[in-house]
Amino acid sequence: MSTPKITPHKNDIAGKGVNAFPVTFDQFSKNPVAAVAFCMLVAVSYLYWDVKSGYEEQIADARAEIKALNQKVDRMNYALKKSDSALAAAITEIRLINTMQKL
Repeated sequence: MSTPKITPHKNDIAGKGVNAFPVTFDQFSKNPVAAVAFCMLVAVSYLYWDVKSGYEEQIADARAEIKALNQKVDRMNYALKKSDSALAAAITEIRLINTMQKL
């Protein structure tokens, strides 16, 4: 039994077995619904990838903002503790002065 000879298709790129378009006109004319469905599948896949990459950029921006806000909260907590300590020292000194005046 002889093997059939494979001839390159007219859309074949440089005889490398790579078709320039995923759907040939012959296939499209024989089954247009399947060809359009395939093209829609490719379009939806691209849109999904595009939206996903957009969300990844938003997530990266949000993480950077969260990091900056966490540093700001840490600085504010330090300032609050410092002012609380200063207030406690001032109240103690005022009480001491008031006690000394009563004596």
